[in-house]
Amino acid sequence: MLKNYLKIAWRNLAKYPTTTGINLIGLTLGLTTCLLILLFVRYESGFDRFHPLGERVYRINEVVKTGDDLEKSGIVPYPLGDAIRSDFSDWPVVASIHAEENTSVVISPEKILSEYRVLFAEPQLFDLFALTMKVGDPKTILSQPNQVILTESAARTYFGNASPIGKTFRLGETVRLRVAGVMQDMSAQTHLKSSMIVSYKTLKSYLSWDITQWGLRSSGSVYVLLPEGRQPDQYASRLTKASKKYFADENRSGSERHLALQSIEDIHLNPEFEGSPFVPAIEPTYLWVFGIIGLFVLLIACINFVNMATARATTRAKEVGVRKAIGATFNQLIGQFLGEAVWLSLLSATMAVAIAYLVLPTLNGFLQKQITFDAPIVVGFMLVLALLTALSAGTYPAFFMAKLKPVKVLKSRADIGRGSQGWIRQGLVIFQFSVSIILAVAVLVIYQQMKLFREKDLGFSRDAVLTVAIPDPEKISDALRQSLHEIPGIEHISFGIGAPTSRNNFNTGVHPDPANPAKRINVNIKTVDANYLQTYDLKLAAGRFLTDADTLAITKKIPFEQRRYVFVVNEALTKALGYTKPEQALGRKVRIGLNDITAEIVGVVRDFHASSLREAINPVIMLNFAHYYYSAGLKLQTKNYPATMAAVERIWKQYFPNSLYEAEFLDQSLQKQYEEEARQFMLLRIFAGLALVICCLGLWGLATFTIERRTKEIGVRKVLGASTASVVTLLSKDFLKLVLIALCIASPIAWYAMDQWLADFAYKIAIEWWVFAVAGLSAVTIALATVSFQSVKAALMNPVKSLRSE
Repeated sequence: MLKNYLKIAWRNLAKYPTTTGINLIGLTLGLTTCLLILLFVRYESGFDRFHPLGERVYRINEVVKTGDDLEKSGIVPYPLGDAIRSDFSDWPVVASIHAEENTSVVISPEKILSEYRVLFAEPQLFDLFALTMKVGDPKTILSQPNQVILTESAARTYFGNASPIGKTFRLGETVRLRVAGVMQDMSAQTHLKSSMIVSYKTLKSYLSWDITQWGLRSSGSVYVLLPEGRQPDQYASRLTKASKKYFADENRSGSERHLALQSIEDIHLNPEFEGSPFVPAIEPTYLWVFGIIGLFVLLIACINFVNMATARATTRAKEVGVRKAIGATFNQLIGQFLGEAVWLSLLSATMAVAIAYLVLPTLNGFLQKQITFDAPIVVGFMLVLALLTALSAGTYPAFFMAKLKPVKVLKSRADIGRGSQGWIRQGLVIFQFSVSIILAVAVLVIYQQMKLFREKDLGFSRDAVLTVAIPDPEKISDALRQSLHEIPGIEHISFGIGAPTSRNNFNTGVHPDPANPAKRINVNIKTVDANYLQTYDLKLAAGRFLTDADTLAITKKIPFEQRRYVFVVNEALTKALGYTKPEQALGRKVRIGLNDITAEIVGVVRDFHASSLREAINPVIMLNFAHYYYSAGLKLQTKNYPATMAAVERIWKQYFPNSLYEAEFLDQSLQKQYEEEARQFMLLRIFAGLALVICCLGLWGLATFTIERRTKEIGVRKVLGASTASVVTLLSKDFLKLVLIALCIASPIAWYAMDQWLADFAYKIAIEWWVFAVAGLSAVTIALATVSFQSVKAALMNPVKSLRSE
């Protein structure tokens, strides 16, 4: 019986190639979208869930409350690890790490590489995470300074196929490391994925600051293993007492700091805390959004199946009548029509798997992920999804067809598929286009927001500015400045911690009132030289900028207590200090947390964006501090870029011969800050396009069957003098009415959804009426073009031929 059902189902699918083709394309696109989204969501939600002890491993986070501001971070003071090990002796494992995001690896003068993922770690890290050694004992290696464990990929990159054990290389500018072990490449699904693990005892000699300071936070974290059977909330009171002990001095200055535990399985999916410099945390809402979009795309394809099947009822009614007349039961007819749906779904699923397999490498390259094609999971998922699709898309048409009365259908088929079924089809078309219009509105709004990112005035010049990394600030000299100034294509040169908007900065607190040490304002520190204003074209609001004389007043030749610092601040800080005009802040002395420097405000610059447009402009202090000059900004003339850049590289290599030259135009680096939004925008465009294509396939099919059913009517109208235009209008208006209803339904939903999306940005566009007009007009135009093709074809048909065929 089953074999017979499948054979008949296959014959019926082959008998109606147009219907089968439309359903096959729609279901294949829908299933492919769902499969790729499943692989993406599975990859992102699977971070750090493979460690044997993962459910007991936690990271210690720091939560800081200053006034109304609340900061959450996985970055903690470096001494915290030893303190926790001492005060929480019942915790079996405590491991401190430092994540170095960007440094150089010098194998030889001829082979200098850039490394973006270097992990300094204590040996206890191997007790917490699933890390597999190939050569060496991690406990021994990481217990000694200047020892390193390379991953297999890094070992091949650095030393080829030769054994790396015992070989040395330089990390950064100062530290030479000996390779003492090789480990298996880390999983792509861990937030600590790195190319090497350096012994934590090497960190003191690698960094240029004292890591024993409790007030210093850079890129250090602490991970712990809780005793078996214990939960993090059982340690809340002990962590509160420890926080008061460790942060007593800082809490007296106005901040309230406390420690909290975060499961490592939560780190990648919780952007409230910093994920890691290696793999930033993502917003889990995006996973839900993409998952829902994938289901909607598949649902639109299923709706096509339902609409096409019920519309095709007019041509299959006699078949049903004959089968019932010769004894076919209701259940047998249900089985036959569901069999067709299963056949089609399985065929679509097979094609979807093949397409996904071919597309996945491209998707990985675009998303910069390492999503794997796990065959057993893919096949199992697609079988289940194909069967569910067959049931959801085929059940209603099967029951609808099986319930037809044989006497009625053998006598006449004129009213089959009308009535309630017609309203259902119309409702489903409205739903399809509502989803498509919502996605179209989303595309337009995100495009506008991305355009704002590209074009908004950031408060400084980003055109023709080349930023060059400085590996060692101590080597900056007047001779280097002079050599760069002699290049004809350079207008201005500035050394500093980084461009106005860059990740090279750090935060501290301002204590504006010595009589009230509890009052604190969080500020962003920019260490810059006297040429910073001209190079980046910042605008002065009051006072003056830093000068060369200010630089001479803080040189190393002068004892620290005799150095005279001055501050230049932005307008946001003057407002935070309570001033209504920038000039009122001039002459005011404030103290900052950086070396407890107290200095006078000598200038105020107009507000500029020191971070991305997701965040509001925060208070900024700029001062001379050559120890943190990690970047050179070069304002170039707009002609002959290649020659100028070649000259810059040549001079740079003269002064830093053993380091990797890294240069980038400022506008390019700013664009990278919004790469994630750009990827989401591209994916949304693809999904919106797929949804609209599937909608139009269904609309084209429905128009075809509607016109077939009205062939005689069209012929009569033509005989009575109806024009081609009037016939086309008659056939198109019903479908266009459905699209307009969909626009009315979709517009408020789309507005609410995009308003919620924009809420995450401090600087955002306003959603204007024309966005909905453009989306609606596009949907109407595409629907009209889809329907008109069949309508014009029918209107141009010879009425004699159409009437004779009836």
